[in-house]
Amino acid sequence: MKCPFQNLFAALLFALPIAAQTPGGDRLALGKMWTFSNPPLGYLEREYGFKPDQKWLDSLRLAALRLGELGNPWCSASFVSPQGLILTNHHCIREQLPAIQGEDDWVKNGFAATDLTDEVPIPGLCVQQLVGMEDVSKRVDAGIETGDDDTTVARKRAENIEQIETAANEADGAFHHQVVALYQGAVHHLYRYRVYDDIRLVLAVELQAAHFGGDADNFTFPRWSIDFSFLRAYENGVPADTKAHYFRWRKAGAREGELVFVPGNPGSTNRLFTKAQLESQREVDLPLQVEQLEKGIEALRPYTAANPGLLAIQLNWENGRKSLAGTLAGLRDAELLAKKAAHEQAFRAAVAADPQLQARFGSLWDELADLAKRRAALLPKVLFYSASYSSILERGLAMARALDPQLDEEERDQAREQALGMAIGGNALTDALLLDHFERAARWLPANDPYIAVIGGLPKTDGPRSWPASLDALASSKLADDDFVAGLLDADDAKQQFASADDCGVAAGRMLYPLLEAVGKENQELEAAIAARSTKIGQALHAVFGTDTSPDATMTLRFSDGLVQGYPYNGTLAPWATTFYGLLGRTHEFGGMAPFDLASGWAKAAPRFDLQKRVCFVSTNDIVGGNSGSSVVDRELQVVGLIFDGNIESLANDFYYTQQRARAVSVHTDAIVEGLGKVYGMRRLLEELGLAN
Repeated sequence: MKCPFQNLFAALLFALPIAAQTPGGDRLALGKMWTFSNPPLGYLEREYGFKPDQKWLDSLRLAALRLGELGNPWCSASFVSPQGLILTNHHCIREQLPAIQGEDDWVKNGFAATDLTDEVPIPGLCVQQLVGMEDVSKRVDAGIETGDDDTTVARKRAENIEQIETAANEADGAFHHQVVALYQGAVHHLYRYRVYDDIRLVLAVELQAAHFGGDADNFTFPRWSIDFSFLRAYENGVPADTKAHYFRWRKAGAREGELVFVPGNPGSTNRLFTKAQLESQREVDLPLQVEQLEKGIEALRPYTAANPGLLAIQLNWENGRKSLAGTLAGLRDAELLAKKAAHEQAFRAAVAADPQLQARFGSLWDELADLAKRRAALLPKVLFYSASYSSILERGLAMARALDPQLDEEERDQAREQALGMAIGGNALTDALLLDHFERAARWLPANDPYIAVIGGLPKTDGPRSWPASLDALASSKLADDDFVAGLLDADDAKQQFASADDCGVAAGRMLYPLLEAVGKENQELEAAIAARSTKIGQALHAVFGTDTSPDATMTLRFSDGLVQGYPYNGTLAPWATTFYGLLGRTHEFGGMAPFDLASGWAKAAPRFDLQKRVCFVSTNDIVGGNSGSSVVDRELQVVGLIFDGNIESLANDFYYTQQRARAVSVHTDAIVEGLGKVYGMRRLLEELGLAN
């Protein structure tokens, strides 16, 4: 018999507005990364007195872009003129510059195409415009039976998704199609993209202008990084016609207190993770990743001065380390985790209030807690059971795979080609990184772990284990000899020779291969089990709260609302914006020393700057990695800034969204305009943006 209070609770719950309807009483705990298929019109009207119509939403969506390679997007961007002009961050295209700069150094010195004919193609780079969305949830779940195990369910969904995407691409080859999982797979949408694949460089600022303050200022505010670049989309050899949908440029940039929107492609968040999953991340996942990046940066840093090509890697690793460390700090914040716990308890109470929902979903949190423990125990093996930076180990593993009778002929042939075609080599840097891999494995894995036994036993000595000796042993392996490898693989008794060869590289390959296979299989089954229950968490969320909550980020287009405002920090106040006064003061306070030195072009132009102009500003928009390059627009869809970072307080938003101190950090359009006119002499762009006097 149902308790009458349960029905009353459910009735009241569904009658409440969104502000009280979200678990734990925190209406925005799951964030403000709104989809265009379910825009929060009621919330926007209640919060700001602003109710956009469909034309506004369509214009916001169609001017926003996803940037990267076709199957590997990494940033956001926007059309900002009728002639295909694109605004994004410098750091979003920094790694593409060395391939097109010739003997010049455009990363360090910048590039400006003062004429249309000077714009330079960037091979492989594209932008994608989201032109259509369709709910395909039922098609993704087609053929799944009640008795299917987790691995089977995962396989069927993956097969269905592949079929849906293939059929869509064949039916309409002018567009690129992607099935997007929302709410941890509770909902699936088919997104249709128009792709612009002739992208040319128009302007890239100097690295030091974009990266002013370096790692010290990264994820902080106040900030003075002027991180922007311009690209252009071409079609049939001429600038693309984008007059139907682009963001106009507002002559006066962002103002304190105003409502702004960020359309972009946030990469990933974990706000639907359970408390137990987050605790596992806190104890294992993030410490492992932070340690790896810290050690990697330490090994890499001595080589970047003599090898400028390594600088981009160092900057990416530094950014990743600080980002993950900030998230880890958030997970170690007892107050914040208590909010997450309260949010989860309220969610579970809402499920328990309905017997049918309790029967379907009530056990999920306990099941995920058990799976999280299992994953925490397995994860070090997943990470360390690998070839790491050793081409010898990689070749040994490929040879073992090529001789595995459990694989089909095609798989063995592919492994054989990999083994024979592999370049073998190393240097002081890769040796240092590999040695670090061995040493960290010894700290994270049990002393009797078979991986430790294999790698530690390579030197064949009765003395104490020495990881440098293991490194030296691998360097002496015959697997560096292509003829030796070909002779062994082509021998009539190849399996027997591989099984008995007295070579440390071969021995390591044949002993590590079954370990990797077993751990890989166990991890695949575990991830399938977690995914199945995570999808049900998303279904429970929908059953209780409908579509009023924001789904986790998926590197697909969303929009976020926010206000331009400062915040309290370090016992004082962070202003809403910084100025050129502050930029010059910052560099003088540090004696013009890196990383607080002005880029050369900006230093020369400094006497002409309007020092009251804004450089960067902060807002309460919900952003994460992937949003880099997103335009910040006002109610009239005019550009007032450019997202490039978040503050350190925003990193904990990965698992629980707050906006008390978390802020999105943007380049103010003042700084961009000052740079175009006074540093780069780009009057033609100012005219194109409607800003020339």
